[in-house]
Amino acid sequence: MKRLRVPAQYLPIFCRELHQLVRAGIPLAEGLNMLREDETDPDTRSWLEALCRSIEEGMPLASALRETGAFPAYMTDMVALAEETGRLEDVLLSLQRHYDRQLRMAADIRGAVAVPVTLFIVMVAVVVLLVTQVLPVFDKVFAQLGVRMGAVARGMMSAGAALAKAGTGVAAVLVILAAAGLVTALVPALRERTAGWFRRSFGGRGVLGQMAASRFASSMSMAVSSGLSMEDSVELSAKLCGGAREIDEKTALCRKDIEEGGSPADALAKSGLFSGRDCRLLKLAEQTGSLPDTLEDLAQRQEEESLRRIDRTVGAIEPAIVVITSALAGVILLSVMLPLMGLLSTIG
Repeated sequence: MKRLRVPAQYLPIFCRELHQLVRAGIPLAEGLNMLREDETDPDTRSWLEALCRSIEEGMPLASALRETGAFPAYMTDMVALAEETGRLEDVLLSLQRHYDRQLRMAADIRGAVAVPVTLFIVMVAVVVLLVTQVLPVFDKVFAQLGVRMGAVARGMMSAGAALAKAGTGVAAVLVILAAAGLVTALVPALRERTAGWFRRSFGGRGVLGQMAASRFASSMSMAVSSGLSMEDSVELSAKLCGGAREIDEKTALCRKDIEEGGSPADALAKSGLFSGRDCRLLKLAEQTGSLPDTLEDLAQRQEEESLRRIDRTVGAIEPAIVVITSALAGVILLSVMLPLMGLLSTIG
């Protein structure tokens, strides 16, 4: 049977559907068959059929989910834990909120990055068009009239001429890069390897590091509230947000401190995953028995702060691109207009 992955956008919906089935007391085999009969997408129907067969054979839900190979390991691990502790309904609802939050964050990041990238591409296209097509035409006209453009304009025109000569090579390089990107996106093994390299190299810094800390806090909240020990909660949460060297080192330090008998809040503080203010809040939550709720609130605040940082960065990049484009266009315009004004004044 072909192994399919459940699309990220369907994960929260499916968790919500499972939560409603469990809450209503409907047997999973019956409920999943209902979902399968109503499903029109062939890929979704394929893994739903495999899931129904496993459930009808008496397999636990977590094992059935794992057997399909279509679900994230984090989801199957959390469902297995929920079945052991009798908190399946609560964990399914938490998983739905967790994946909803991940989708919202991904959509916000895509929306924030799309505008400056598009603006940058347009800026480059306009400047290249001006220096390779427009300036040479004016230079020929001025040369016939016995006038020369300024040194800045001639320098930009020379750069444009060199770029035009190298156009074939540049186009070939761009095509190769585009083809490599397409192959990487279509081949799962290459895609996962590339994503793993990027995560190891950059996933623990800046905004990406803060987003990893948000995922860590969210998964810790679900694991602790499900009855998992702190050591196992840290280990499970590290799998979700791990991959980056900096994050792996911090979660390993946190796990080591807890295994040695340290306070969970102190271990989280020493790890450096959270700020001093957040660590003080975690210590207070540990003393009052509200650690899961506090971790969930912390995850939401970390996510919101990550998005604010992205918005601030994008807000600084967009005006910079506009200013640079306007300045280059102004220089080119002056380089053309000044000789023209001098010629007109001479004729006049």
